[in-house]
Amino acid sequence: MDKSIPFALKSIRFLFGITQSIAPSLANKWSVNLFLSPRRSALTTAGKRMLEKVEVFEISAGGRSLKAYKMGEGPEVVCLHGWAGKATQFSYIADALVEAGYTFVAVDAWAHGLNPGKSASMFDFSEAFSTLLGKCENPAAVMGHSLGAAGISFAVKEGTVIPKFITLGAPALAEDILDSFREIIQAKPETNEVIRRACRKMFNRDFDEVTMSSTFGAVKVPVFGIHGEEDFDVGIHHLDALKAINPSMKTMRVPNLGHRRILKDKMVIGEIIDFIKK
Repeated sequence: MDKSIPFALKSIRFLFGITQSIAPSLANKWSVNLFLSPRRSALTTAGKRMLEKVEVFEISAGGRSLKAYKMGEGPEVVCLHGWAGKATQFSYIADALVEAGYTFVAVDAWAHGLNPGKSASMFDFSEAFSTLLGKCENPAAVMGHSLGAAGISFAVKEGTVIPKFITLGAPALAEDILDSFREIIQAKPETNEVIRRACRKMFNRDFDEVTMSSTFGAVKVPVFGIHGEEDFDVGIHHLDALKAINPSMKTMRVPNLGHRRILKDKMVIGEIIDFIKK
């Protein structure tokens, strides 16, 4: 077995495979639970340093109190992390924004970062973003990493008005998103439809209609899409899909960078600052 795979994931794959064989209905319920349950990770050294510098405050979104963060002076840049991520992943970007004369503002989604909870959805991300943006006096741009970008795009489709939009490793294609999850837990192909049915039942929305392939067309502001060419979590063809929807968007394909390293690359951060300033 591949030693690079965490023991917890190896265990899930082993047990899920058995469950699929002997109790498929139970496996279906488990797959939905896993799909909505983000994995938490420890704070990095950079993340800990960031928490020492930011102002921590709380916002109420969806009837829940969420931790939010603010640092700097000037027009705000509102950032939303991705699935299983946290606001502190923007630590390098936050420092650069402050140095450039902007205010970094971010929030931890429910069941992420410093917030409690065990399960979440893209709707939680979108509502947290819209609530935080509504508290800003002079937003200059919004930025989303991975699912955070999808959450912002959905918020726009639902009526939230945004300034400039930066996407980082944004997922666009519904079937790819489901296939990637299914591959992680090594589930059968029919699991995709199981999750689609669960989405309709739990949220009264079709899964495909809330992904960026359906919502990104509503974004009419300037967009800068950045994607690592070695992003194995969200393949770079997702950037091509967004470009097909919005041919006027600026794009940047970055060699030798993956899904998370893109958040701390100096060249990428410099391009982000230039885009916001222009």
